[in-house]
Amino acid sequence: MKRQALFPLLALALFLPTAALGQKRYTKDEAKKILKKAEEIRCLEKAEVGVDLTNLEGKTQIVYDLTILNSTERLDYVEFLAPQEERGRKMLAQGRNYWSTFPDSKRIVTISKREMIGNSAFAMADIFQLDADNDYDPEVVGEEMADKVKLLKLDLKAKHDDVPYVNVKYWVEEPSSFPVKAEFYGLSGKLLKVLTVQSRKEIGGLTRPEVSKMEDSINKGHVSYWKTKSMIARDVPDSVFTKEYLKNKN
Repeated sequence: MKRQALFPLLALALFLPTAALGQKRYTKDEAKKILKKAEEIRCLEKAEVGVDLTNLEGKTQIVYDLTILNSTERLDYVEFLAPQEERGRKMLAQGRNYWSTFPDSKRIVTISKREMIGNSAFAMADIFQLDADNDYDPEVVGEEMADKVKLLKLDLKAKHDDVPYVNVKYWVEEPSSFPVKAEFYGLSGKLLKVLTVQSRKEIGGLTRPEVSKMEDSINKGHVSYWKTKSMIARDVPDSVFTKEYLKNKN
């Protein structure tokens, strides 16, 4: 009888993922620290960032030259320097409110957090750090090996409806917490897009992702590359993150 009772358990163990059998168990607080460290590696919280955002759709390629200013309290300002037809366009994120101007116009319009930056696969919300304290509950759900490097897989579940992605799968290197991949899911559970880090470089005093590739899972063939060219720690005045600045900035 004992052998018969034990057999199903042994059989089940054979089919469990190796990571599930031997991986370290992480507390919720440890998962939060891992996510926070990964996001701090991805970008400084207060900074001026220079970006080349290359959008590929079919045979069409557009390169956007962007300057991004960010600060605490989810404040971001984006200015388009190129291409010529987009030069002068500005976008502003202030908490959970988003606005944009158009080239050669001071008219300000309200936009969604899911508004794409140019025609790219990157949305306005993608420039923010993922907030484990207010927006997501992270949990370490697995360990994987990739090119002989151990990765931790985090599962991020939204705490409320006012986030761009209901669920995010996030992979980081262990023990450094360097971010390497993320998958973004919508309300229906459908995969929306996949981000993979293509290269890394010392930027802003730390080795960070240099080029990241975003693949649109809904619009097949729509791919964008985010290249961080520069990152300078900067305490940007709050006056920059206002509609008045957006309207009056030359």
